[in-house]
Amino acid sequence: MEKIDDNFFEKINDEVKMGMNTKRIIIATAIGALCGIFCAYGTVWKYPDQFGILILASIVYNRALIGFVIGIADNIKAHPAVRGAILGTIVSAAMAIPAGNGGLILVAFGIVYGSIIDVIATKFAEKSG
Repeated sequence: MEKIDDNFFEKINDEVKMGMNTKRIIIATAIGALCGIFCAYGTVWKYPDQFGILILASIVYNRALIGFVIGIADNIKAHPAVRGAILGTIVSAAMAIPAGNGGLILVAFGIVYGSIIDVIATKFAEKSG
């Protein structure tokens, strides 16, 4: 049986990471979840008793997903506000398409939240790294 090199697990870990910034992913996902909670709260406040808990949960999930996608997209070379806006649009489209005309507001807020998430995550990730 062949002996495992002492650096074997470190090499595997480096290959798995592929340059991902774990702190950035956590920060962006957390900010996305907070934006989702804020968005769901605003939905309940503006449209009381119109949306069930599953729709509100999907709003929070969608915004957290925007944060996660932004967190792993730090290798895309673009200004953070632009990159966040584009990714926020793409991820929000999945929730906006079935909503019809009402989905435009979801995309609009996806653009805003995406930009905010990426700018903040980029700034904090740069401070740590």
